[in-house]
Amino acid sequence: MVSRTLTIVAVAFLTFDGAALAGMGLATGRMVLVPVGLVFFVASGLVLLYWRRHRGRLQEIADQRRGVKDEVREMQRTLRESVSGNDKA
Repeated sequence: MVSRTLTIVAVAFLTFDGAALAGMGLATGRMVLVPVGLVFFVASGLVLLYWRRHRGRLQEIADQRRGVKDEVREMQRTLRESVSGNDKA
């Protein structure tokens, strides 16, 4: 939840700054500010893309951890069965 909030704040900040810089550049005739504003817009998009990639990777890791946990449980169960089977013999 914190990750989502920080991402939204960062995107909003970069988007607003990009719009402000581009708008001020156009309004005042300082054309150097327009591309800088566009860079901020692109940066906000990259933040969103990276965040989605990061969330997907975290989900993959969680899935792999569950798989490993299931394998460990199965190994423990097999080990317990083989130990209890040896005790009976």
